[in-house]
Amino acid sequence: STFGALNAVLMTSPRIFFAMADDGVLFKPVAKIHPSWQTPYVAIGLASVLGIAFVMLRDFEQLADLFVTASIPTYMLSIAAVYRLRQRPGYAPPVRVPFYPVVPALFLLATVFLLGNAILDPATRWGTLGVLAVVAAGAPVCRIAFPDRRPA
Repeated sequence: STFGALNAVLMTSPRIFFAMADDGVLFKPVAKIHPSWQTPYVAIGLASVLGIAFVMLRDFEQLADLFVTASIPTYMLSIAAVYRLRQRPGYAPPVRVPFYPVVPALFLLATVFLLGNAILDPATRWGTLGVLAVVAAGAPVCRIAFPDRRPA
């Protein structure tokens, strides 16, 4: 399971960095393509440096906790977006969710419970708050660093 997750992260992270830089929400040099191999070599290097730094600074359990804690807000926002999308006029969802308003709400409650539990636990409190602070800082930092870029 760990190696499968690691493989997914190693394959997707550089591409996410590349796409963000290409869209103008990350520094443009990260979108450079290698002239011979046609790969996003700066994005791959950035992901590699970040990965090495995390491995050098944390043990396996801390890394697993950080990874899960950083992923949960993304899942929460994705599910919460369903409510907003369904309010748009003329939107016809291609897929129906049984018990629609209840199922996403239960997911959101469960994830809030998980994060709240991690914050209340003294062993994971500061790590969780730190990760959540970094995740929450993403939007304001992006606005400051790229003032001309507006969301789609």
